[in-house]
Amino acid sequence: MLKYLLILAISVLNANSAFAGWVDYPALYDVTGVAPDDVLNVREGQSASTPIINTLAPNQRNVEIVAVSNDERWGLVSFPEGSGWVSMRYMARQPGQDPQFLPKPLGCGGTEPFWGLSINNQTAQFDMMGESPRTYTPIWEDIPSGMQAVSYAVKMQGNGEDITAIISRNQCSDGMSDSVYGFRIDVILSGQSGNRYYTGCCSLN
Repeated sequence: MLKYLLILAISVLNANSAFAGWVDYPALYDVTGVAPDDVLNVREGQSASTPIINTLAPNQRNVEIVAVSNDERWGLVSFPEGSGWVSMRYMARQPGQDPQFLPKPLGCGGTEPFWGLSINNQTAQFDMMGESPRTYTPIWEDIPSGMQAVSYAVKMQGNGEDITAIISRNQCSDGMSDSVYGFRIDVILSGQSGNRYYTGCCSLN
């Protein structure tokens, strides 16, 4: 199963070919250069003539840019129940984001059943609807040998279980909204009760 997940994660090379510089995304940005009494418009498309569907505050921080347009002038952002495009002229990338390492903290989850996995530097927490939250310790992570950081493998242990997660830089939908996520995740839980396999999406926290 793990070999299959690695092959699946590497396939994102083709899936992301429509965007420029995609290996550096998703990434966190701050809004900049917008007047204090103004807002940054989130538009339906990659043009100032397309409808405004949301706005960002002039001092808004930690905005996740999921992808950029081919000309790198527009960035794709998500918000509850939707997604849209902002002008990259007014976005400043936060320092210290190296795509060679899995970005943390990272919040992941899926539906049917509803589950969540939060990964931090020292711990990870898995939540399943109807079950008590469980805490794990990440013990190993890596990227595909000899390749760009298009995907990451993470292994976690705790509660008599192992969690193996493959997280790939690939646009992802939760299947319930129009929000676009920048990471896909495949998770295998292995323990005394057997193996469980889940898929979902992740976003930068």
